[in-house]
Amino acid sequence: MKSSQSFFSWFVILIILSLSLWGCRAKPPIPPPVVEAPPPEPVKPALAPRLANPGAAPALADLLKQVSLRYDPNMTQGERDRDFADKIVLARRALKLERIKAMRERSLDLIEANCGEISWEYFRCLKWPDGTPAGVTLIVPVWVPGKAKQVVTYTGFAETWEEVAETKPRQSGLVYFSEDLADINAKNRYRAADMKFEINSLNAPLAALLLEYIYREGVYDQGKRVPLLVVRGGEDTYAASANSGPVSVEGLTFADEHAGDLDAKTIRLTYSSMAEIHHGRHVKASNHRLGCAMDINDFNFKGLVDGMPNPVSSSLRQHNRDGLHKLDARNLPGWVFQAAKEVGYRIPQDWTYVRNSKDWPHFDCGTKD
Repeated sequence: MKSSQSFFSWFVILIILSLSLWGCRAKPPIPPPVVEAPPPEPVKPALAPRLANPGAAPALADLLKQVSLRYDPNMTQGERDRDFADKIVLARRALKLERIKAMRERSLDLIEANCGEISWEYFRCLKWPDGTPAGVTLIVPVWVPGKAKQVVTYTGFAETWEEVAETKPRQSGLVYFSEDLADINAKNRYRAADMKFEINSLNAPLAALLLEYIYREGVYDQGKRVPLLVVRGGEDTYAASANSGPVSVEGLTFADEHAGDLDAKTIRLTYSSMAEIHHGRHVKASNHRLGCAMDINDFNFKGLVDGMPNPVSSSLRQHNRDGLHKLDARNLPGWVFQAAKEVGYRIPQDWTYVRNSKDWPHFDCGTKD
């Protein structure tokens, strides 16, 4: 009897010890709760391209809304490119521009039908058969350096840009100015802004598409932000005011005008006024006089050897657009030229100037097939 009780007691003790030891064993870690990733933040676009006076051209204003680009969250490069391509097709069909050169031909026909002269100051006041003004003022979103300042530009039918700079016939748009290269290259500090310029109403939807595409790429990829400080469309002769006072600006200068190297040094130049940097006069046959062309980031920096962005350059380095863009973001990278080509513009790589020089900031509808 006693042996049975003893056995039972030991049995109970063993069970208690086993349970105690089991309780001391390391418990498996509790898996963390499943947390779903937050939805992507909505992309915040700037205001879409638009007319300064939409009431004067309601059909064109409506077309600009139709071709404005999408800003869906997490759009891939392929999705953005397809959206861009689809809107180009939509715009050119609406404008009946199977050949983009037809823009120039129709503009010349309109001038001839009204027995006028080939000048922007004359052409911009005409109207197409449907009542749409031939010349309009377009407002588009652009990226500008953090410290960039607005500069008003003026235009007129003048023999010299100095005359426009001094008399300021009428305001035609605005450009931006940033004097420090460090500010221009600091893409993380860029801000969205509006650019305003005059252009042929046939060209407005296409120009809007290209410039908004450049802007939108910078929305989705900070590294692809391109500072658009100058956009020029329709004009005869233009300039900033000669009364701005002295201005200084940094630029790149190279050892020679023809090499392909990127060994440059930064120098600071001083000009008597903003007009010396922002000015231009077009020959009679220029597509600018018909509003069928755009100059993007076109400056006049005397004192630089083949520097940034040089209006006309015969240097081999000018073909290295991405390299120049990294040195000075005012130089347009290669993908911008490709986008312009997709719109249908004749791009600088398509033609040759005297001494094999290229007009790098220029995009237009062409003069021949």
